[in-house]
Amino acid sequence: MFEAINPLIDKKEVPGNLVRAVELLNELKKQHPAEDLIRGKLSHAYYFKGRFQPEGSREREHLFELGMESGREAVTLNPRSAYGHFWYAANTGLLGLARGIMQSLRGIEPMHQSLLTCLKENERFFFAGPHRALGRLYHQAPGWPLSIGSKTKAVEHLERAVELAPQFFLNRLFLIEFYVDVGKKKQAQEHVDYMLNTPMNPDHVIEDGEYRDQAAKIRQRIM
Repeated sequence: MFEAINPLIDKKEVPGNLVRAVELLNELKKQHPAEDLIRGKLSHAYYFKGRFQPEGSREREHLFELGMESGREAVTLNPRSAYGHFWYAANTGLLGLARGIMQSLRGIEPMHQSLLTCLKENERFFFAGPHRALGRLYHQAPGWPLSIGSKTKAVEHLERAVELAPQFFLNRLFLIEFYVDVGKKKQAQEHVDYMLNTPMNPDHVIEDGEYRDQAAKIRQRIM
């Protein structure tokens, strides 16, 4: 079913690939209205379409909204859908950031629950995505009584993400930012060095390049 679609999503940085993937997935959705994975993959595609739009643009927000809706549809069809839960949470997080802190706070608990479900179903999903996203959420969310923030839980999940998928730059970047925040500059430096000296994924040079640039800026601050 997804033979023509998966390569388009995998090579998402090639111009036109995500547009075509969304077109094909919407066609499949009409043919298979009860298939949750179609909606999960739509949520994935909309997320990256949004990521590649200019920050602050209405189109960026709109694509994240579509991604949230598709993820929500996936988990309605299948409450255990790792694909649906993860990409619903990912779109919710970036939409919240785009709209400001109060929108982010409203979205935290639904994100949290979706990520916990995804973690239970498959902790390795999308390069240890549940651990990466939970770690980031625990790091950035306000602590009690406002929200669920916890440095102890954050480092546990972020370190596990790097353990499971050490080659995925975003796992290391989130851990670097955590270590810097808590004053562990030596540990942060180790991961910065990895990111600056490891070849980027040839299919993700835009994405990995952004993460490497952020790591380089952190290196300048902490040296």
